[in-house]
Amino acid sequence: MKTHHPPGPRDWCFGVTIGLRSLREPLLFLPEMARRYGDVTHIHVGPIHTYLINHPNLIREVLITKGKSFRKWERQKRVFRKIDGEGLINSEGDFWLRQRRLIQKAFHRSRLGRYADIIVDLTRRRLDGWTAGAAINLDQEMSQLSLEITGATLFGVNLRDQAARLGEIAEVLRETFVREFLTPLPLPDWLPLPSKRRMRWAIRNLDTFIAGIIRDRRTSGEDKGDLLSMLLLAVDEQGDGTGMTDRQARDEAVTLFNAGHDSTSAGLAWTCYFIARNPGVQSRLREELDTVLGGRVATFEDLPRLTFADTVVKESLRIFPPTPALINRQAVTEVEVGGYQLPPGSLVILSPYVTQRDSRWFPEPERFDPDRFAHGRLEKIPEYAYFPFGAGPHVCIGNTFAMMEITLVVTTLVQRFHLELMPGQENLAPELKVSLRPMGGGSIQPVALLPAAPAGAHT
Repeated sequence: MKTHHPPGPRDWCFGVTIGLRSLREPLLFLPEMARRYGDVTHIHVGPIHTYLINHPNLIREVLITKGKSFRKWERQKRVFRKIDGEGLINSEGDFWLRQRRLIQKAFHRSRLGRYADIIVDLTRRRLDGWTAGAAINLDQEMSQLSLEITGATLFGVNLRDQAARLGEIAEVLRETFVREFLTPLPLPDWLPLPSKRRMRWAIRNLDTFIAGIIRDRRTSGEDKGDLLSMLLLAVDEQGDGTGMTDRQARDEAVTLFNAGHDSTSAGLAWTCYFIARNPGVQSRLREELDTVLGGRVATFEDLPRLTFADTVVKESLRIFPPTPALINRQAVTEVEVGGYQLPPGSLVILSPYVTQRDSRWFPEPERFDPDRFAHGRLEKIPEYAYFPFGAGPHVCIGNTFAMMEITLVVTTLVQRFHLELMPGQENLAPELKVSLRPMGGGSIQPVALLPAAPAGAHT
């Protein structure tokens, strides 16, 4: 048993220099720590001991076998709580388990077919507004499309006319998350600073929007087949036999709203970027669509046969996972990980962005290679070396929905257009805005306009 600390960076300012750098440039800092110090890196900033865990077996220990020795870091939970309240991302213990049981019903397979049709229809409508040869800002377009999809599938409402306003709210919330996470000294929310005023405006407007929908739905008692209907109608049959209060429904709806459009739109933007950047991949993808769909639009039932499309999405999420690091875990007691004793209160960082770029598990990790996830090679990837949606009991509850949405949007897009990058966009850098997004948005041009699939149908 190793009792000393793992290797890690040191400075003579009580770790302040290291801590500030980790906040300013986490996408450079974390990979560098893993390269220099190995599977367990000790980062000591002031009184806080932090450990970057980078080996799949040790990730499994933290999330699964020794998961009860850790809880989500309270400081990060406080930031999420400003916006999400006590939603699933913040809750733990018995309350978390109850809420997850209730929310899981909203993602039941029997409902996914209807959601899939909505995704395809909304994507086709947005593509109707594209012009061959005109520049498209990927981040902006995918964010607005994802907002519309989230509105229709989560709330059963058409957000097309409200997409710009809700997009502004979402952007302010992104700024809030990042600023509050990265600030060394959190400031009170009541301060009359411009950033705090914008945060209060965004939360107030989002609350008003969602509370109004919940109120109307409670009054009507109608099941509109959307996720919100399931949240309001679900009863905890395995627990206390009750459903959610309006406050609980609000918190879970806000959590799903933020995660549903923010992470998914980032994944969509990156997937489209890689398709445009790799003409050979785009050609193979279009060949698969021609073979499987024969010119018609995709449905939920087609997804198992769109195997190459699935690998394209997974490889994009490997290189640029929307969530580059999971919520930090904090040890609640002394716990051994990787032969080292982690003291109570110490923090653990698990980073898909780091682990999924490790050449031991993914040779030539910077290269876009969807065949990594094809039969015959997929089996060689260690469990927990790939976890863009997290892993274990707290794996993202909407992971199946997100994969479905990205795959269906991309297939619908490739059926209509050939994508090319605009000049100077060949090597886009990532930017951390809660989700990992293309810096500057990423510009493509849809060219060689292809005939649209017949309006009709989902056959």
